Amino acid sequence: MGLPKGAYRALEDALGRTNVCDDPSVTAGYSYMWLMYATHEQSGRCRPAAVALPGSTEDIQTIIKIANRYGFSYIPVGTNLFPPNIPTRQDTIIIDPKRMNRILEIDEKNMYAVVEPYVTYAQLQAETMKKGLTIGVCEGGAQCSVLANNMFQGMAGPGHKFGINRGVLGCDWVLPNGEFLKIGSRANANGDWFWGDCAGLNLKGLLRADTGHCGGLGMVTTMAVKLFPYPCPKTFPVKGTNPDFKTDFPQDRFKVNLIKFTSREKIIDAMYEIGHEELAIAVHEEPASMILCGESPSVEYFWEKWPDFKKKWVNVLSVTLFGFSSPRQVAYEQLVLDKIVEETGGEYITEDSELWEYANCNLGEQFRTGGSNRLYRIAGDFFVMGGFGFDSLDHSLKSSQEFMWPIIRDGIEKGHFAPDDVGNDWLNSYQMGHFSETEPLIYFEHNVEAGKSFIGGYVQTIQEALKRKMSPSWPLGPMTYITGPTMCNYHDLVNKIKEAIDPRLTSNPGYPLPPPPPQG
Repeated sequence: MGLPKGAYRALEDALGRTNVCDDPSVTAGYSYMWLMYATHEQSGRCRPAAVALPGSTEDIQTIIKIANRYGFSYIPVGTNLFPPNIPTRQDTIIIDPKRMNRILEIDEKNMYAVVEPYVTYAQLQAETMKKGLTIGVCEGGAQCSVLANNMFQGMAGPGHKFGINRGVLGCDWVLPNGEFLKIGSRANANGDWFWGDCAGLNLKGLLRADTGHCGGLGMVTTMAVKLFPYPCPKTFPVKGTNPDFKTDFPQDRFKVNLIKFTSREKIIDAMYEIGHEELAIAVHEEPASMILCGESPSVEYFWEKWPDFKKKWVNVLSVTLFGFSSPRQVAYEQLVLDKIVEETGGEYITEDSELWEYANCNLGEQFRTGGSNRLYRIAGDFFVMGGFGFDSLDHSLKSSQEFMWPIIRDGIEKGHFAPDDVGNDWLNSYQMGHFSETEPLIYFEHNVEAGKSFIGGYVQTIQEALKRKMSPSWPLGPMTYITGPTMCNYHDLVNKIKEAIDPRLTSNPGYPLPPPPPQG
């Protein structure tokens, strides 16, 4: 089953023949997604019936109205990185906004930018840096859509200073019935883009909640995002050639400290104190595997160095100082950090040491994430084993130690994951230590058994967290039925919202969550 009779012709008439395609050689490319390929039986996936390339908000409204008229479904995408982008029904089209790749405005005074869905972090950051501004780039990489990532989670390397899930300002939103809605300050009469809330009913929570609706409630066509000061070179200061890139920020404005501790508990103590003193722009516990991946030019290099490196890189905290106001800010924060390190028993890794050389290529990751792509190098695929554990720093550490790593070790013993007997995470501080997340990285090959082990383990981490009355990981799609009953039955509310504004289930069926499972 493909599109209903007449539907494809209607899309051609609306968009032009060159902006709609159902050629199998094209649609096949939209049915592949790296994580989906490894973790799901292929029988559950479908090639989209067609791909539509809108050029404007009006085009998107037209596509959605045609979908409602003819009764087929659609999935709006950004830069196409995530599993919810893959169709599970044969009557589905992909709305790919790659023609909508314009930065519409950069407001230097009020520090925001207005972007269309296909604008990437690298694209936006390159333009904002010319004006003395920057944006926190998501950990998925600078190739990701700014709009899509801010709707999904809004995490970024400098989240310790910039915060998390705070980047969304005014938005233009096409609902699943094709109606046009402005939210935030855009909703006010003659409103501008500067504010994510508004005077009156605030719909930003409905738009994105904790993890966004994954295209299940229509499509955001334009978004304003928050920018931050950047008193550094107008072009990204990078040296070297691929794959040996290194950043070269002004040393009087940018200082990375690598600090070893005797235990992860000591790392947490230091992170709390750094937050209390309001120091730094980025504060991360850096896992050995991620650091070595970033420095490795090949998979052979990684596995050759790994046995020795994992013994040396243990309990390392990365603290990045940034002089927004002046070089004196960096000097002051360094003095305070020195005192905290002394009191918590830490030891600096000096710039003349071997470990510093390994980490050198990762030092610019706080501003433009690129090394995450190298994490595929170890085994072919990687992800986080039910990680995140969003809550306090103590909560994140406890989640990792009590149930995340035991599940990972079980997968390693079964041969599903690459061996890792170190067990440290990428643990991040957000909002000056008031919020945190942990990411226990796992690596696996492209095979269904490993994928099942990963998905089963992810669900198990959610269940284990709820048993302990702890905050669970992201419960996307059907996993929401596990978390909902313990959290005020919010899944019932989400189902009612979906039914009210998308009764035909045309907008990415199955998201934000699938219809309720049968009772009994």
